[in-house]
Amino acid sequence: MSGTIHGIWTLVLMITVLGIFAWAWSSKREVAFKEAAMLAVDDSHHNPEKEQNND
Repeated sequence: MSGTIHGIWTLVLMITVLGIFAWAWSSKREVAFKEAAMLAVDDSHHNPEKEQNND
């Protein structure tokens, strides 16, 4: 009985991980990924820390 419960729990967790993976890499998220990738090099966004250091 305990082995069956552990097997079902493992299967549920595997399906959850695969679902998150599929959601994260879906084509609907492509724009968000590209935007996040450019945040480090994009100077067009307002950056209050940068303005404080220039004073």
